[in-house]
Formats: sequence, C-alpha cells, structure tokens
Amino acid sequence: MKNKLIMALMVLACAFMVSCSDDDAYIHFSSGDNAEVATITCTKSNAWYHFIVSSTVDWTVETSDSWIHLAKSSYLADETTGMFKVSSFSDYTSRTGTIRIKAGEKVITITVIQMGEPDVSFASKSYQMTNKSTSFLANISTNASLVTTIEYVERIDDEERLIASPDEEWLSCVLVEPMDANLGNKKQIAITATANPQERSRYARIIVKDEKSEVADTLHLEQLEKDVFRVASDGSQTADSYVLSSYQAGIAEFVIDSNVKYTEEISEDCSSWVHKSDTKYKRETLLYAIDESKELDTRTGTITLKVDGQDDIVLTIQQPGRPSFKFFTVSESSEIYEIKNVDCDAIARQKVKYWTNFADFDVVSNDDWIGIINDPENPDDPVIEGKGYYGQTTAVCFSIDQNKLDARSGSITVRRKGAPEDNKTLNVLQKEFVAKASISAETRTMFLGYDDAWDPLYIVDDETAHPNFEYESIEWSSSDEEVATIDADGKITAVDTNKVDDKNKVVLVDMTAKIKLKDGYRIPTLEKTCKLTVAAVALVNNKKEETTAIELDPNDEEKADFMLNIRATNFDVQSAVWSVKSIVNPTDPTKFINIAKASAKDRDGKDLDVKKQSLIEAILEKDWLNPGGVTTAEVEIETGNDKLEKIKLPCTVTVLPQIPINN
Repeated sequence: MKNKLIMALMVLACAFMVSCSDDDAYIHFSSGDNAEVATITCTKSNAWYHFIVSSTVDWTVETSDSWIHLAKSSYLADETTGMFKVSSFSDYTSRTGTIRIKAGEKVITITVIQMGEPDVSFASKSYQMTNKSTSFLANISTNASLVTTIEYVERIDDEERLIASPDEEWLSCVLVEPMDANLGNKKQIAITATANPQERSRYARIIVKDEKSEVADTLHLEQLEKDVFRVASDGSQTADSYVLSSYQAGIAEFVIDSNVKYTEEISEDCSSWVHKSDTKYKRETLLYAIDESKELDTRTGTITLKVDGQDDIVLTIQQPGRPSFKFFTVSESSEIYEIKNVDCDAIARQKVKYWTNFADFDVVSNDDWIGIINDPENPDDPVIEGKGYYGQTTAVCFSIDQNKLDARSGSITVRRKGAPEDNKTLNVLQKEFVAKASISAETRTMFLGYDDAWDPLYIVDDETAHPNFEYESIEWSSSDEEVATIDADGKITAVDTNKVDDKNKVVLVDMTAKIKLKDGYRIPTLEKTCKLTVAAVALVNNKKEETTAIELDPNDEEKADFMLNIRATNFDVQSAVWSVKSIVNPTDPTKFINIAKASAKDRDGKDLDVKKQSLIEAILEKDWLNPGGVTTAEVEIETGNDKLEKIKLPCTVTVLPQIPINN
C-alpha cells in the first residue's frame, strides 16, 4: 500500500527528484508534466502545503523564516512527500521565504511567496453630528494605502441620492496616523464639518478606498438641522411687529418657529392693554388680546421671547389711534391734495408722502398715464403694487408718461376698504409739451483761404436728455448758398465768391435744421439755426488797402518806416506777433543778418497786451532795418476759433540800400 502511494505521488504536480551515483548525487525538481519549479505560492490563510520528492538517499529540509513551519526536518529515501505550514498573513503586500532541501552534497532552494490582500473597514458605518461646527475621528481597520472621497447626498426614506453640485461643501477630511500605538493596523480619518445653517438635516458620505484595488468602505454622515427660534414667515404678518387695523379691541397674532424652549415677558408699556398667559414649546400661533384704544395717536408695546444661549425675539404690537389720513409736504407743515406743473417729460419716479393710521387701503391711479410703482430707493416701502399698509409714514410713488400734447390733469386715489368716506384723492397737473432740442453749434466762423469744409452740425442726441421727442427727419438749408452750403448730413462748405464784401471781409449766413416730429406731438415741426460767419483775413497798409509787399527806403524819411493793419473784424484776436525771419546782406548774399521783432500795437498805438482785439497795427521802423536786402515778415494770429486755431499772413519786405552821406 505504501509503495502504491509513493508511485502515485510521483506522477503529481509540483515535485522535485533526487538521484545519485557513487561519484555524484543528482537532484531534479519536476512537476507533473516534468517542468522544473522553484516557487510555491500561498494564500494569506493559516494552511498546510506539500511538495513531492523522489530520491535514492535520505534528504533533509530546513528554513530560517519564522512564519514557515516544517512538518519535520529529515526524511528517508523512500519518503516522497514533504509538508510545511504558513502562518496567517494580515499585511497588504506579499512576503517571501525559502525552504532548503539537501540530498547528499546537493542543495535545492524552494521560494515560498505568501500573498497579502487589501482590507478596508470603518469601525462604525454611520455617524450623527451636531448642528454646530465640529470635528471628530473615525477609526478604520486597514492594511492598505488609502484615498478618501467626499460625496454629498440627499436622503429619501432609506435611499441616498448623490448631489452632483452641492450648494456648499461643508465637509473636509484627512487621513491621520492613530495616536494610540496599540491600534496596530488601524488608521483614523479626521473629519470636520461647518455649522449647519439650514433648517433641515444634511447628509454626506465619506468613502475610503485602497488606491490599488476596488476594495473600499463607506461612512454615512448626518448633520442635524440648526436651532430654530424665530417669528415664522407664514403668519398674518411677515416680521416681528403687528400693527392693528383699528383702535378697537382686537387680537395680535404671531406665528413662532422654535425647536427650543423659551419664556415670555410682556413689557410694562403694554401690560395694561395686551394680555396672554401661557407659552409653549412647539411651532405655534401666539395670540394676544388687545383692548380698545381711546387715543388718536398710535401706541406701541413689546413682548420679549427668551431662550438661553440665543438672541431674544422682541415682538412689537402697534395699535393705531382713531382713523386719520393725509397727504403732506416734505416738511409736514401742511396737507396737500394737488401737485402742479409736473414736467411734460416722462418721470421715472414722483413721490408724495402720506400718513395714515387706518387699516387696509389701495393706492390706485385714475389715469393710464400715471402708474403706481415701488420706491426704488427704499425696498421696504410699504406701498407694494398699489397696496398700502397702515400705521406708517411713507410715500406714494408713481411714474408719469411723457405728455406730447396740451397740459393735462389726472389723479391718484387712496381707497380705504369698506369705508369710502375716508378715501383721499391727489390731483396731478402736467405741463403741456414743449419741444426741447439743441443744435451742436449755435455759432461758427469759417475763414476763406484757410478751410473750406467743417464737421457736420447735428441735433443733440438722447444721451444728453435732448431732444425730448422722436422725429421722422431733419432737413438742412443755407440762407445764402453762394457763400456757404450744407448737405443732408449737416456738413458745411464755404464758397469763396465776391459775396464776401471787400470792405468788411465778412458775411453772415444762417444754417437751419427743420425737424419733422413723429405723429402724435402737439407741434409737427421744429427749427434750429446755426449762425455762420464766413470771413477773410488780410494785411492792409495804412491806406486800408490789402498788401502783400512793402518797400522801405531808409534814405527817404517818409518811406523809412511802414504801418500794417490786420483786418479780422469777424472774430476776437487773442494774440498777434510779428516775426521777421532774416535780411540778406547785399554785400555778402551768403550771409544772413538776424533782426529784432517788430512791435505789435493795438488801435490806440499801445503795445498789444490784451486778449481780444479786432484790429492789430504793426509798425516797421528804420531803426531796426539793415540797409539793403529782401525779407519776409510773417504775422501769426491765434484766433480763438473752435476749429482754426492759427492764421499766418506773409508779406515781402524790400529794404533799399543806405546811400552814404558825403561830408
């Protein structure tokens, strides 16, 4: 029986064989298919393994690895099965050991590999957090290298649904090594949550995963809703105040949301006319009985609700006096029921203050060109979409459409529900339509010989609030097209003709825009005119004749100097300067002699030191002229005009040689 078992094992896989002769022992490993093997792979469990040997000599087995346990260390030649056991393995990575087999002088080494497996497990699978900001540690049993993921979810019954884009990322977590060394293969994750601002629980889950495999575990988190202690928004009022509709006895009602206990204190200023006796711990309606008021003025009282650790809620009850309503001026010095002379242009907001102490009323417009609006500067304005609220001083705000026709009147009525005798009407009187528009330049000056075209004229646009109307077309025209023309786009062109008078050197022309308004306006057309001055500028001699050349004779007393005038009666001269460039020296034409500037005089012969002149006189004197030669005198004028800043007028000056005087 024993021999049969030996023969069967020799045929199996994972074997090695040993044979020897007198001279040399031969050792051979073979599997069932006679392939050589040198490795045995084990699982992580505590288990036995075997290998098969065929040998003609006794053989031994040994190992130096403590986790490999040999069944025995020596075998007889006819024993074919070797046995060993491995200890259980909890690490993630594998470990390697060796078994050495000796037969005679030969040694064969078998490599034993025990594989690890990842393990990830939270000590607790769920956690409920307080609604305050909080941090805590969660324990994880693992032998793996971990990564963490936070997912925000919503819970419907017992099902969790992932929120792809949460409104707020309120969780954070980080893996930390445990402080307690006795935890062994356990790790910890530090979790931090911000305070919950919501009035419902919120949910998330933290997933820890082996970064090299799909092994993972999940911690499910719930954060409780915040503490609620407030006046609810679905009661008969939406704030912490209650204004009674009447001076008569009534009930003040507040709806409270609370998941904490609170107490109630009624202030002394209303304890005689406000009555309530109990408080409760739940969502409830607080009712306060109000006594009838005998006063005309409004009275106010408060009830304070208290909770330890939270701000008090102060409820205010306001009871009006006997019914009253008035429109009044800003200074509140007198009542008004009429607004006069409202501009004909569209008005975005008109405001009239009022005061009332009676209950529900409507603010309505009696005309389609008057619209009731909220006050854009005061979002808490109690006039909302035409509905008024009582017991306050506020304002009726309304818009007014543009008036395109004659003056008109309309009205706004404040209607008290159930008591029409208390209605009040405010009359609104709007002015007639007056067209407002401007032309881009109401006066212009053009200089012949210096410029012949100007930037176009146009009607001032809506960006500057003008015109205050819509128009169909603009037709431009010139009062004298022989002097200046204007095209359909408002561009002006000066025409140099004899129409520019030789004496005055200036002609006035009207450039007129005829504007056709769209249908519906009180006036069909509107005209605007630009006063255009077309002028020439020239040098004239002392005989008032235009000149471009002067001859000076230092030998003749009467011709030794000369006076020039600048005629520019059509504009204000800001400054004028004579400039003489050079005089050629008759004896040496290659040399130029610099000379001083001529003086500039005004009409009275005084030096030019004023800003605005219409006639400039400049005198050439023999004292500053060298004998002989020709030069060019140039007058430069700053015009003060909106387009042409400077004008230059050249004049050739010839100086005759000085005749020596023989003694």
